[in-house]
Amino acid sequence: MMPVPLVLTVATRTMLLCALAMPACAQEGADVGGSAAAVADGIRHGDLSTELAQGGQRSVRGALSYGQGSMVLDAAMDEQRNGNYRDGSVFQRRGVNGGAEWKLRQGRFGFTVEQMRQDTRYPAPEAPYLALLAARPEDLYRYEVQRASAFVQRYVGNFELGVELSQREKHAAAQYAGAAGSAESSYRSGRLQLSPRVRHYGKVGGVGTDTEVGLDLMQWERRSGGGILRRDGDGQRRQFSRALLLREELAFGGWLAPRLLLGLRHEQIELDPADMPPGGSDWENQNAWNVQASVLLRPQLSVYVSTTRSYRIDDDGYTSAGYRPLAGQVRRETELGATYGDSARSASVRVFSERLSNQIVFDQSLGQLGFAGNLDPSRRDGIAIEASVAIAPAWRLDAQVRQVHARYDDYAYHGPDIALVPKTLATVHLYWTAPGGASVDAGVQWLRALRYGPDFDNSCLAQVPAFATLDGRYVRKLGAWELELAGSNLANRRHYGDAPGCRSSIYQKDARQLRVSARYHF
Repeated sequence: MMPVPLVLTVATRTMLLCALAMPACAQEGADVGGSAAAVADGIRHGDLSTELAQGGQRSVRGALSYGQGSMVLDAAMDEQRNGNYRDGSVFQRRGVNGGAEWKLRQGRFGFTVEQMRQDTRYPAPEAPYLALLAARPEDLYRYEVQRASAFVQRYVGNFELGVELSQREKHAAAQYAGAAGSAESSYRSGRLQLSPRVRHYGKVGGVGTDTEVGLDLMQWERRSGGGILRRDGDGQRRQFSRALLLREELAFGGWLAPRLLLGLRHEQIELDPADMPPGGSDWENQNAWNVQASVLLRPQLSVYVSTTRSYRIDDDGYTSAGYRPLAGQVRRETELGATYGDSARSASVRVFSERLSNQIVFDQSLGQLGFAGNLDPSRRDGIAIEASVAIAPAWRLDAQVRQVHARYDDYAYHGPDIALVPKTLATVHLYWTAPGGASVDAGVQWLRALRYGPDFDNSCLAQVPAFATLDGRYVRKLGAWELELAGSNLANRRHYGDAPGCRSSIYQKDARQLRVSARYHF
């Protein structure tokens, strides 16, 4: 697979898509905006919203859409600020995105662009040399993402042809102040992906078919600079991958109306020879698949079964041994379920099983920054029951109960439950809609007692106590305005959010949190 440039402007993408759309693009482009009547018929709408909450939280967002003829333009901006739970810490996020789409007689094409930036700062830990400084330094983190994508679709009979080109660039930088002085680290990465697709709708012997074939071609590049995040050498790595996707959906007629969905993805991943670890890697070839089937036993009763295999790789994980590609994570899921009811009352039950091999986690308990690593094989088996009923024209009640048995499997500590995974989770929500544009919903969530962690050999007899929290929300609509008052943990229940050690490293979740927001739609 030959390398392709990582820099491609939005204008170049739009020209490329117009060329792929062939003559219809030029003709439709001439029709758009070609008359004063089309301009007069333009559609505009948007939203402005703001939110204030405890803990120094606030956010502002604005969105605008404009349509004219076969063209639609969208743009949005948002900003968030959060004081976090540590004194003196601040988190800020700013984002802007926009896009355009043109509909043709035989297809459509468009593009989107997005930019996001996050800044976080914490007071540096106390250290002897800090007392000599006039101002206490801070730990600073900055993360920026830029994305751009463009697509084109053409309809030819029962075929749908499409292609999408996307580009993403990241930049992360961090500065840490410690007892021995300050350290800095940074990295930049870029990814370019081309995804052509072919889809066909048909019918064979009374059976409806929906067939899709696609490719994902991707180039990824990363450059690290300075500090502990930099590997030996120039800190630059490149990776290429190509994936084949197949999907087939069959819709049978008849009384049971069975449906069958089959999906397959095969991906080949390769590094530059200079970046390949000794002995290669176990994730150069990955397979994922999905099989789903459903039948309609009665007009309001359906049964389904699903089995899935998925994968995840992290070839650039910073482990406790330095740079070393992690083993590929594999997840196998099986689910059997049934649903019954209509809009007035409904119920569902599902039995599920999940097996994880080489689960990729980021453990922050291993030093100031933490390290990535693989966990031993584990499994989660359980059942979930959900019900919803309209108890009156303006009242609705929803309830859910989930029971899970999570444990490690096939290794020295076979059997013990996985710490900090609730065995039982139950929720109840009540909704009320008033005739005058007001609505209220309130809910209670209850978690059964949890085990501390890490505790692989059941040596810690302590448990995180069971707890229940109450949340609520009140919304009032006044013309184009929507006002909202919401709160979480209204009873101010003090409970644990994390307890990675036995009777140690215990972190409490937020106390009562209130927030107000206003939204204007035009």
